[in-house]
Amino acid sequence: MTLTEDLTFMLGNSGIVLNSSSSGLPFVDVITVIGLDNAPYRETRREHEGADGGFMDAEFERGRDILINAEIFTDSGTMETYLDSLKFNFAPSRVTLPFYFKVPGLDERVVYVKPLGVKYDWEQIRRTGQAKAQFKMFAEDPRIYTSTSNLVDIPFTAGSLTGFGFNLDFDLSFGGAASPDGSFVNNAGNRPTPPIFTITGPSTSPSIRDETYGNILAFNIDLAAGETLVIDALYKTVRLNGTVNRRNTMTNFEWFFLNPGSTFIRYGASAGVGSSLNVSFRSAWR
Repeated sequence: MTLTEDLTFMLGNSGIVLNSSSSGLPFVDVITVIGLDNAPYRETRREHEGADGGFMDAEFERGRDILINAEIFTDSGTMETYLDSLKFNFAPSRVTLPFYFKVPGLDERVVYVKPLGVKYDWEQIRRTGQAKAQFKMFAEDPRIYTSTSNLVDIPFTAGSLTGFGFNLDFDLSFGGAASPDGSFVNNAGNRPTPPIFTITGPSTSPSIRDETYGNILAFNIDLAAGETLVIDALYKTVRLNGTVNRRNTMTNFEWFFLNPGSTFIRYGASAGVGSSLNVSFRSAWR
């Protein structure tokens, strides 16, 4: 489902839309949303020895807590039934769920969260079909993503891509030495985003090269026609046909994310006519 109305929120692909002005009763009126700004930074502080001041490292982010404060409006006789539906929607989950939100002027975005339920008190306003409530969630991955995934197919380049090489910008200015084989992928966000690479055989000793920044992932493996090697940069996993662990086949470990802007990706192998590389990613924001 895609949210089209501004300032609406939804947990899961078929959850209850919060703050929708077109739904009538029952209705959840969102008052504040906490946790969609910068995720908290993980800070390490050390003092200078024998001098004033100190050091601070704050490169990485923690997971983000998300809290929605809202008022619920229903017919006086249906409040408990509606609360049951909301508690079902925001029940704890072993796996992360997409939390969608739509802001004015931008397409729908998503954060992957584990819901922590709905909290509310019994107050006098329940007599009139109203209740104040809090919706709690935690995002293990603090990135905010586009809700739709980008898919880019990279053409096959004959020959291994391992070994020394210049980045793409240098090659082009040096005289066009960079191979035309490959494709640009564009992260429209403001932070690096983790891609998922899928190599479909037949392929022998495949390799993936980030020509813009010079990173290489290479594998000592033979893929038969139709077999796939799925490389997840976020979790640093390599799986044959999506299930069997083949991380031990890696010969180059330069894991990389897609930086904001365009990155030129090449796919090569010592043999691989008829094979392909697919890059799946979502633009990401802080």
